[in-house]
Amino acid sequence: MNQTATLIQAEKVNVSPEERTNWKADIARGIDLLDEQEKMVIALHYHEELTLAEISQVLDIAETEVKKIRDSTIQKLLS
Repeated sequence: MNQTATLIQAEKVNVSPEERTNWKADIARGIDLLDEQEKMVIALHYHEELTLAEISQVLDIAETEVKKIRDSTIQKLLS
């Protein structure tokens, strides 16, 4: 299962409002720890729904580097 599918599945979990609030706070704290490039890649991919190729053009970096940043950032947030 890819990271997007994992995040979508996580939203379907039946948790209490308090647990969901704590979960969101944990995610926000994790995002605050990311460097600017990591934040940009995650925001462009998951919030703006840009493809890796589009992010590559926006940030003027290789598409393989965008994928590497996205994947390593997701792993960082999950650990």
